[in-house]
Amino acid sequence: MPTEFSFEFQGLQELQDRMNRADSTEIKIVLNDGLREIGRVFVPAKGTGPLADATPQVTGKLARSTFFELTGSGTEDQSLIILQPAKTPAVYGGHFYGAFVREGTRPHKIRARIANFLHWVGPSGDVFRKEVNHPGTKPNPYHIRTLEAQSGEVQRVVDQMGARVVGLFS
Repeated sequence: MPTEFSFEFQGLQELQDRMNRADSTEIKIVLNDGLREIGRVFVPAKGTGPLADATPQVTGKLARSTFFELTGSGTEDQSLIILQPAKTPAVYGGHFYGAFVREGTRPHKIRARIANFLHWVGPSGDVFRKEVNHPGTKPNPYHIRTLEAQSGEVQRVVDQMGARVVGLFS
């Protein structure tokens, strides 16, 4: 479940227009390098960087799963995608739980699926229940806060990409 957001960076439209006019392999390489650099702004190596640091870390699995990839190719549209593919164990449905953290959940019941009861230790000792009414969770848009915090670095990369493209026309 992707979250939609937008940022405005100066120079992207001009850069895209120049690239469309030139349709050069060199320019596509500049774009590829720039998208990789933007990816490294958020995720320098798998499970590291500002996005992983901002990820709520109950177990750390979600933060450790953070990485980016480029889609498309040198001759087609390229996109940068940042993923956090941590899943719940298969016995619990194998759901991507990052979406629940980022988007929140509505109230729901948690039922015992593996054994005949749920077991945890509460303040007064062991607790056993067949089901628990969960009040739901509020959204935690840590990814949006991270993107906003890194917007200056992204602008720096876009400016460098623009300078490299202009250099190709000199």
